[in-house]
Amino acid sequence: MTTKQLSLHCKTWGMLCLAGGALTMASCAQDDLTGEKFDSGVYNTQLEAPSVDDITITPNSDGTVQTIAWPVVDGAGGYHAILKNLDNDEILKDTLIDGISFTAKRMEDTNYQLSLAVLDNEEKHNKGTEAVEKAFNTFTTSFQTIPAGDLATYFKENPVPEDAITEMLYYDLQPGGEYTLSENIDFRNKRVALRTPNGNNHAKITYTGKVSIKTGTLFTLKYVDIDASQSENPVIALSETPDENIKGLKNQIENNKETTKPSNYYNILGAITINGCNITGVNNNLVYDSNVKYCLESLIINNSTIHLTLSSNTNISGNAVIYFKGGYANTLQVANSTFWNTGDADAKYFVQYNNDGRAVRGGYTNSWVNFLNSTFYNIAKAGQWANYGGFSGQKCSCFDVEKCIFVDCGNKQVIRRILGGRGPATYATAITNYNTYMFNGEFESTGGIVETYDLSGTAIEEDPSFKDAANGDFTVSGAAQIANKTGDPRWLPSAE
Repeated sequence: MTTKQLSLHCKTWGMLCLAGGALTMASCAQDDLTGEKFDSGVYNTQLEAPSVDDITITPNSDGTVQTIAWPVVDGAGGYHAILKNLDNDEILKDTLIDGISFTAKRMEDTNYQLSLAVLDNEEKHNKGTEAVEKAFNTFTTSFQTIPAGDLATYFKENPVPEDAITEMLYYDLQPGGEYTLSENIDFRNKRVALRTPNGNNHAKITYTGKVSIKTGTLFTLKYVDIDASQSENPVIALSETPDENIKGLKNQIENNKETTKPSNYYNILGAITINGCNITGVNNNLVYDSNVKYCLESLIINNSTIHLTLSSNTNISGNAVIYFKGGYANTLQVANSTFWNTGDADAKYFVQYNNDGRAVRGGYTNSWVNFLNSTFYNIAKAGQWANYGGFSGQKCSCFDVEKCIFVDCGNKQVIRRILGGRGPATYATAITNYNTYMFNGEFESTGGIVETYDLSGTAIEEDPSFKDAANGDFTVSGAAQIANKTGDPRWLPSAE
């Protein structure tokens, strides 16, 4: 391929990219690889691809971007690189390059594959190569792999070491492995992650009694499926016996400044995370704080499906799916996820905190409640979506509700309850964009506005027309939801 031809390719592929294709041109700048200022002296040659071992992947300082680079192949007409996320088969880059590197978004705990081909150089009569492939991943080093079987038995026989008090230990579950939980596990002050190292072949944990996974510190579930249908306990519960060393770890805030007064909470500094999981048979709370005065820094639910089968055999009708009876989560974020209920009971609230919970009391300048690109169906239908009196009307409280679909939730007062019954001007931040608030076929909004609460003018008044909500298929056919890409992305037609 000549320099002019490569430039022409750049322009062609660039136009395709602007039209919405996945292929982009990483760089059309002339450089010494194909420019006229440097002659490699390589002519009439079958070129060789870079060795896989010589291809380097380097993350940036915060781990969100990776640079992929390789040695120059003298006489090459350029390169064709394809980067694929093996966990969801998404093509992240499909790029013609006249340099020897490109950057791409980086996600933790993800399997990638790079395909790199050397292109012909027609001016020099050099022939390119077939693509070489390099598989790599961004998984934090595993501490142990747990064989299929009962997790309660495993952790009795293999206690989590003291190192986990200060560093997260990653326990891998076998892809496709079948696990049970026959008794409560309480990790207390030990930081544990349970994950499957293959996002396409989740391990499955079946709760075989009235059991919970308990923790009093950072905890992660990733690429793990849970069947909790045999349990009437919370899926995840905070420890009843917190580590006294975390009490008052943060000082209270007054007038936007830290004081010398310790918080009156057990401060968990970090997140409890549910990421890429499918949890079914949730008969009781998804998360419960065991009526202990915890201030959890962050509760993150991302890219997950949560099938509630809320049961009248529990007390769920008087509390919440996410229930902090003694404390609160300073940040709650639900993103790219789906929650729905088909049980014989319903929760009174989706989220409920102790009314004393407030950002400044736990040692934070602001608190956040975020619902982003998620789908909710038939939850707290006769109740209230949210109850956190300590957040209501406080300047330190922040809210972000964008591109969500709420159907038959919260007694037709979803956004009112999320904002604690106050208008957005009350708060430091209150964002609402492109949400659907539909209840019994009617809408909370009129003309894109929910009076007093969602003033964005973007609220959608169109039935999302779920394909089969009763059976957990929330594929949307509503034109407005599709056009604005709202709800859990997995249900958009383009994701099928």
